[in-house]
Amino acid sequence: MRILSKTLLMAALVAVIPGRTGPAQQLSGNEVVDRIVQREADEAKMLRQYNPVIETYVQDTRPDPQLGMVTTMDHYFLGKAILSEGTVQLSSSGKKKVKHSVVKLGGLNGVFSKESVPDGFLQMIYVDSKDFDRQHYHLDYVRRELLGDVHCLVFDVTPLKDVEGDHFLGRIWIEDQNYTIVRFNGANFPAEHPKGFRLHFDSWRVNVAPGVWVPAYIYSAESEAHDFFSNHLVFQAQTRFWGYKPAAEDEDRSRSESQRTQEREIEESAVDRLEAAGLLAPEGEVDKILATVENNLEVSNNLDIEPEVKCRVLLTSTLESFTIGHTILISRGLLDVLPDESGLGMILAHELGHILSKHSLGDEWALRDWSNFYFEDGFNHFDFPIDSHVEDAANAKALELLEKSPYKAKMSNTVLFLQAVESQAKTLPNLISPHVVSRAPLAGQLSTVPHDAGMKEGGQIAEMPMGSRVRLDPWTDQIEILKDKPMAPASKREHQPFQIRPLVPYLVQSSAAGGEPQRKTGSTHESKDGE
Repeated sequence: MRILSKTLLMAALVAVIPGRTGPAQQLSGNEVVDRIVQREADEAKMLRQYNPVIETYVQDTRPDPQLGMVTTMDHYFLGKAILSEGTVQLSSSGKKKVKHSVVKLGGLNGVFSKESVPDGFLQMIYVDSKDFDRQHYHLDYVRRELLGDVHCLVFDVTPLKDVEGDHFLGRIWIEDQNYTIVRFNGANFPAEHPKGFRLHFDSWRVNVAPGVWVPAYIYSAESEAHDFFSNHLVFQAQTRFWGYKPAAEDEDRSRSESQRTQEREIEESAVDRLEAAGLLAPEGEVDKILATVENNLEVSNNLDIEPEVKCRVLLTSTLESFTIGHTILISRGLLDVLPDESGLGMILAHELGHILSKHSLGDEWALRDWSNFYFEDGFNHFDFPIDSHVEDAANAKALELLEKSPYKAKMSNTVLFLQAVESQAKTLPNLISPHVVSRAPLAGQLSTVPHDAGMKEGGQIAEMPMGSRVRLDPWTDQIEILKDKPMAPASKREHQPFQIRPLVPYLVQSSAAGGEPQRKTGSTHESKDGE
């Protein structure tokens, strides 16, 4: 067994932030590493009680001499992570497998079998789920670093020579209060292909209660073995977690929701089922923002719709919106990429068009029990048929509503957004739903309306980068709209529509006295090219 380096021993003893007190001042280098190892074991044990929702979105990419990396295909997985078993439940029958005819990820075949792709992404919530200890790894202290508001110790992690099995090589960040690993960035090396395929990932945990850190976000990509930090990616992916609750509570809630919804109308029943499945954000401030835009459309058109129109937010990354009765549902992913309020007005106007035309998806929802995660063949955007005549009617009604609305004169970015949707719909069918594609014909009609004539071309924004506007709390499922001003991309090479980019969450730490972690009102995400 190798011993800790002299650099680590000295740095861990003396690298203390002035004015701060804590365990790092009192422990030797060996004791710090022992604390990290023990804390990671405790973290893995604690997580076994939870069954969060896991969502993984994958884009296959290829190099282009003019545009850089371009997306060629996408894949989507949504399910419930059974952390006590280390598996993902994707089917309504409760089995841990799906029909994998749709799971043909060329890059993934080198590491995961087709039957274990979703489970493979789940393993990235741990540095090493079996052997993270001093008998298998060497830790070198690097420096102190601030992640958001959280003071961290940074270590490079190297597997010891001749260790068996898969192993991690990279960097870890440890908060300096309880020595929890809050971020790890590196690659897993399968033992059978140590010099071949590398799966690089950047995994983040967030503090949701005093002493409780849970996985929240993972960026992952396939890198070539000879050029670990290159941009020669075969695929890139983002994995998100939310809906944390103990397994027993999860089962009880599903049963009670199922019994309760039998006594309600179809619309309320459908919304309740979505919420019970962990697919719908709790009612909150973002619903009020959506309601304000919807109300602007009603008031400017002298409408008084009964019963009252409600707006709710789906927690998925897919670009999705539809109506159930008088409830408009819009996905977190769609809110993320809409360029401005006028774009949101266009989406809501289309849905109001459905409501005013008495189109409804209520019948489709009446028999669907989403608490069982009915995703046997992938997500398929809720598997609702699209009637082109119905969508055309909703578009026509949306044009009427927008014509009299305060959004009429601000449609430049909205037109660009719809054009981007149309251009990427065939390449990214698992991200862009048919419901959103059906709005694309509006681009030609909206472009005839005078708007933003003096705006310079470089200031127009087709869509925001994925993950840049909406923050999701994985513990409470609450979402928050960030206040950052959107910036136009500098060039087409730097920005491909709806392409996955790494995110850097802004970490905060709960106080020892308890209570919710403090939240920032500004941006907590920055695009990076990796470590």
